[in-house]
Amino acid sequence: MRTILNNEINSPLLLGNLRPGERAEIIGFSTPTEDAADFLRRLFEVGFLVGAQVELLQQAPYSGDPISVRIKEATYALRREEANLVQVSRL
Repeated sequence: MRTILNNEINSPLLLGNLRPGERAEIIGFSTPTEDAADFLRRLFEVGFLVGAQVELLQQAPYSGDPISVRIKEATYALRREEANLVQVSRL
């Protein structure tokens, strides 16, 4: 999926591509499968919404999967594949 920003074609940055300590704002979501749509509904319920600020706190050593993400005062563990359903813009 590609997004047009400022008359340039840019691929959206995915939450799973952030490095520990980086903060970003959620700008959108992608739903390649029906199972992913169900998972995204659960994320919406806990605060993963467009405009929310997220911070990647940690990633597992060696494999980097899962990752630990903070939204507001809550911390969540996500598989990198799941995190890559969330499109973000660095702050």
